[in-house]
Amino acid sequence: MNTYEIPSVGAKGVSRSGERFDVIGLGIGPANLSLAALLEPCKGFKSMFFERRADFRWHEGMMHVNSSLTTSFLKDLVTPADPCSPYSFIAFLKNTERFYSFLNARFPTVRRKEFEQYMVWVCRSLHNLTFDSEVLRVSRDGNEWVINHAKGTARTANLVVGAGQRPFIPKCAQACLGPAVMHSSQFVVNAPQVSGKRVVVIGGGQSGAELMQMMLNLPEASAPASLVWISRRSNFLPMDDSPFVNEWFVPGYSEHFFGLPAEQRQGALAQQHMASDGVVQALLESIYRRLYEVTYIEGRNQFCRLLPGSTLESLRAVDDGLALRIGNATGTRNLGADLVLLATGSEFQMPAALQSLRFEMATKNGLPELSADYSVKWSRADHPRLFFQNAARHLRGIADPNLSLAAWRSAKIANAVLGKPHYDVGTPPGLVEWGAEAAPATFLMQDQQLTE
Repeated sequence: MNTYEIPSVGAKGVSRSGERFDVIGLGIGPANLSLAALLEPCKGFKSMFFERRADFRWHEGMMHVNSSLTTSFLKDLVTPADPCSPYSFIAFLKNTERFYSFLNARFPTVRRKEFEQYMVWVCRSLHNLTFDSEVLRVSRDGNEWVINHAKGTARTANLVVGAGQRPFIPKCAQACLGPAVMHSSQFVVNAPQVSGKRVVVIGGGQSGAELMQMMLNLPEASAPASLVWISRRSNFLPMDDSPFVNEWFVPGYSEHFFGLPAEQRQGALAQQHMASDGVVQALLESIYRRLYEVTYIEGRNQFCRLLPGSTLESLRAVDDGLALRIGNATGTRNLGADLVLLATGSEFQMPAALQSLRFEMATKNGLPELSADYSVKWSRADHPRLFFQNAARHLRGIADPNLSLAAWRSAKIANAVLGKPHYDVGTPPGLVEWGAEAAPATFLMQDQQLTE
């Protein structure tokens, strides 16, 4: 077998116009792909997931050569919910005849490209996926959703939205979007020319750091004329990957966070920021070493500038490129650029097909209010069920947008639509007690005796 070819082990899903399903998914990204893989083995249960793109893509605009996962490969699409699933990353390694080579390579983390290969393999293994079929409109007909998609219609009592987020673009940059100003998620796709250009990277997180590493490693003949890295943070800070911080990325903490009052959740999110939005330590070290080489060994001491604690205040096109005004605690400065890359993260977006329903949803600050099973809370009680994936950071904590709990969340949704506890989504006690309810029974008995 050619291990570079990802084999198909199943036929593609085909739906007839007007067909009724037990659950329908809108969008096929990692979240809904996880749910599709967990529902596939459920006999007698009909599911179908629709995707507007012709094939599976995952952060294609950010697929730099050395970009890697920031979480364990064991937190794949299915393993935390079903360790025996045939759709695990380990099953992928075995099926593509690379299992032993993968072990021998001793990678500290999995390359993002290989994890995308794994998800493509899962797509080709499932029967309940329909690509190249955009969902155009969702409407309600009694206790069912009517799904109008590019190839017809479908009906269901359960709809799961996993359409992903949209790039966040600072307001001052929106009018300048184009070949010279783009979000980092479009960099690889657009492949802008950087040779001899004045390049500015906005954003001090992982995606901004990956852009910096890529451009710092270019040969001098292909490199930008100058490179500036700007971050609002006080410094270019590492992701906190310590063991106790990682306890925020387990089911028990997600349930605890969900039960907190709203003001406490907001405060906790502010404290947890660097557990998700910092830069992997090894990448920071690589960038610093390369900066040392460029500055002191290669003698290009005017090539790169780093500006932490700084904010993009304005951006406009001028005759010779772009003019930026950058503010910090001591004042403002002006920069000229030919290319501005916005590594500014992403934000929730309501899919266009659901716009007519948004005013019937209970929302807070534009985000849907969700129940414990990730179903939408409605202003009226007679709606069929609608679930959201990757839209509960404000309700579930810093882990919600990440892969870490994707399989567990999908298992909770699967149980809800199946109407039974098919998957074990319990929260076994960890090493940290987040609330009184988390204490093991033996400790609770001891504590009770002490208070008597």
